[in-house]
Amino acid sequence: LGYLIGLFVVSLGLRFPEKNLVEYSIDLLGPWFGRAVCIIFALFFLHINAYLVRAFSVLLMTETMPETPLSVLNIFLVILVAYGVYLGLEVFSRVNEIIFPLFMLAGLIIFALAAPEMDFEQLKPYFTHSFSGILWGSLILASFYAEGSFLLMLIPSLRNPKDARKIVLPVSLILLVVISIDVVGLISLFGAQETSRMLFPTFELAKTVHLGAFVERIESLVVGLWVSSVSLKIMAFYYVSVLILAEVFKLKDYRPLVLPYAFVLVVLSVIGWEDTNHVRFYLSRYYPLVAVTVMTGTTLFLYIASSFRRNDKKGGETQ
Repeated sequence: LGYLIGLFVVSLGLRFPEKNLVEYSIDLLGPWFGRAVCIIFALFFLHINAYLVRAFSVLLMTETMPETPLSVLNIFLVILVAYGVYLGLEVFSRVNEIIFPLFMLAGLIIFALAAPEMDFEQLKPYFTHSFSGILWGSLILASFYAEGSFLLMLIPSLRNPKDARKIVLPVSLILLVVISIDVVGLISLFGAQETSRMLFPTFELAKTVHLGAFVERIESLVVGLWVSSVSLKIMAFYYVSVLILAEVFKLKDYRPLVLPYAFVLVVLSVIGWEDTNHVRFYLSRYYPLVAVTVMTGTTLFLYIASSFRRNDKKGGETQ
């Protein structure tokens, strides 16, 4: 499913390899409606970023810095990512090339060290939930793949945009393997019911890892890598949001929008959720519907519009 969503997004982008999302949305839908659709994309990524900033602060407050005010942590992270966005796409893309392999390596090491404590019998029985329950679980995972629609703004920035289709399959497979290993490890260690009650289950898994008296408190490494990866994800969505808005309002550069966006992001991350339980409830109940409906639905709408446009052109050529 994740591969299909990614392939669908890339297929739309490759129909207009020399244009970004705003440019071909205006071509397909007209100046007003096209810009309105792009603003929906920008607001969606602002919404995701507000949630990610809040989740970042909740983790640090819950596990490492309980006395630090929420707003202070939010401001710290937003300043960090705003600086990265101001420097530009290439800068945080290079950082990601370093962080991503480290993140993957750390995950494999943690799983390997925790494996002796796992009871794989806890994975049984299989398919005991109703079909609707399984479908909802799939929808939650699909919502994270739907975030890949941010690539619609970045495909023209690739050295060879046609390579985007080749990237989708390996990235989708890597994400599938990582998520599957994480879920199997968590359920084998804690059980399905206990895992479902945890706000940050992977962090709890890291707490169980120790190697004699020498390797302990490895969760600190997890926090560091998690903060780095979340920061890079926020940077990508932040960059795409301000780039869309700059294109929509015909600004020559996106950088004048970086600071106002940071202010709005901090405010939304503080007032958007009442407490930790609200954050958990939002992620499990509302976010999947919002992500799949807004992102996949809007992308599908543009794809259909582009198909009609291509058919019109073919019809005109044959006459």
